[in-house]
Amino acid sequence: MVVKVFVLGRPGSGKSTAARHLNHLMRHQDWRVKHFNDYDILWEMFVADTEHKKFRPTPHNGFDAKDFTVFDDALKDLEKRARTDMEHVDMLTIEFARDAYHMALKQFSADFLQDSYFLFLDADIETCLRRVHERVEYSETNDDHPSFSDDIFRWYYARDNRRYMARRLKAEFGIRKPVRVIENTGPLPHFLRQIKQFADELSCDNKLLLQALGNGR
Repeated sequence: MVVKVFVLGRPGSGKSTAARHLNHLMRHQDWRVKHFNDYDILWEMFVADTEHKKFRPTPHNGFDAKDFTVFDDALKDLEKRARTDMEHVDMLTIEFARDAYHMALKQFSADFLQDSYFLFLDADIETCLRRVHERVEYSETNDDHPSFSDDIFRWYYARDNRRYMARRLKAEFGIRKPVRVIENTGPLPHFLRQIKQFADELSCDNKLLLQALGNGR
């Protein structure tokens, strides 16, 4: 049975760091893992939009969306791509940022959501924007993408999704697995310890499930 983990939060909240560390920890337990990020899909759409009907380029090789329906289209495509790998992995991590998760998650099938875990990373908008600038300037990994423009960033990500994720997500979508909210404004080692705790919970839950099904890893 595939473990699906949605890693959500504003750009700069630590999603990519969390997903990389979580995948690293689970690989050490011999889990086969794969990561999906909707930015890669949006980038493909931007490159294909040569007439700039739905996107416009921004400095540092970034882009802004002119037609926000592209965000919904990207999530639908993301689910299709994830489903193609579900038979070949033990865990999928799915990363994306949106202004309103109660709307964005409606782009996914109910069965895809309901047996997924959710990891929401919370950080204030100015901290996130500063981190985005830093990772673009000192890019070290493939996840250090160029950002949207600052004005669009502040406008689009102004909504505080923490209360919704912590209190309403499970009931609204019938989520059966835990929803974990982590504040990521402190030291990196403390953040990574919380991701390690989350990984331990995933491993324990999976073992209990397999025992209930009469199987073993």
